[in-house]
Amino acid sequence: MNAPYARLLLIFMLCLGLWGCAVRRIDFNTPITPEDLSFITAGKTTLHYVVDRLGAPEEITAVSDQFLAEFKWSTTRSSSLNLGYLFRIVSPVAPTMTLSGTGINMQRLLILCDDRLIVRSYAFGLTDEHAFFEFWPF
Repeated sequence: MNAPYARLLLIFMLCLGLWGCAVRRIDFNTPITPEDLSFITAGKTTLHYVVDRLGAPEEITAVSDQFLAEFKWSTTRSSSLNLGYLFRIVSPVAPTMTLSGTGINMQRLLILCDDRLIVRSYAFGLTDEHAFFEFWPF
């Protein structure tokens, strides 16, 4: 086989392989940044005002005479490569041979209120900055 035809075949196979690729990113809830919380003044701002500005929290927990409001959001990234698409060249049936991986980065904001629902303090929860992908079956 001539070198130009071999290169053309290699490029064609690479394009078919990329045809089986899928990359997705899904955001759950709107991310909250420290700048979004600049309106909060500890001891003055009420939880009702925070809810009006940020939306409803995922969970409110009573801890003795205080309340803890938890806001959560996450980013999910996934990718997959279906190697079975290459068989579409020679076969009417494309078997599924998928390599895929998913990484989830969950974040949270915790707001501590007193028994009158006045904000006492807030903090961002631990985050996983290094969400990784593991391709299966490797």
